[in-house]
Amino acid sequence: MKPATRKAVMSAIAGAALGASVLSPATTARGQDRTEARIPICPHVIGLCTWTQPNADGTTRMVQFADPHLNPPVRSAKNQTGQSWCLYPRPSYAGQPVVLPSGSYTPGLGLTARSARPC
Repeated sequence: MKPATRKAVMSAIAGAALGASVLSPATTARGQDRTEARIPICPHVIGLCTWTQPNADGTTRMVQFADPHLNPPVRSAKNQTGQSWCLYPRPSYAGQPVVLPSGSYTPGLGLTARSARPC
């Protein structure tokens, strides 16, 4: 399979598997449910799960290869790869990156990432 075709197939599979965040309900003293924490849903596929909003909200996307132009931009991410990823505030890997270590999740990057690559 050609690399471009493989990339498209993997992106389609990952995109189909990505879902919205699941709210973890807690019970108040009166027995009413309230939301305590968000648990991001990210398929067990090696890649960087990204969301357009903080706290794993908004549009989801799986990034498996360096991407100099994230569209839409990313505001939260979960790294399911064996290496650190750098998320940059500007296209083409420009600006001071946020480093996301292997296995980590960040509900808010502190920036809007417009490019990403393993680092």
